Amino acid sequence: MSNIDREIEILTKATLLAGALLDAVTSKRESMLPKLKELEDEVKATQLEVHKNLKRLVIMTVNAAIRYCSSGKQSDAKLTRRNGNEVAKELGRLKRLAHRKEENRWP
Repeated sequence: MSNIDREIEILTKATLLAGALLDAVTSKRESMLPKLKELEDEVKATQLEVHKNLKRLVIMTVNAAIRYCSSGKQSDAKLTRRNGNEVAKELGRLKRLAHRKEENRWP
């Protein structure tokens, strides 16, 4: 697995776990929180420049989900969803860009 694939996997996992945390029952949230914090550290360790904007969005999503878990404020849940949607848009943009580059590689 290449470094790019590994980083995308980390960013995607963190976003999906943050979203799943919103829908989980309280007892399940407590078990998911340590894994989300671990993924947060992995997200911060990503280094590729191409993922800079995506990394920022994922960190904002994860932080809002962690705050929601500790405070229960609905504004943090809304922020998690909004940032998660932005992450999905950015992942889609990067995928389309990679697909275009792949098409242009073979004349």
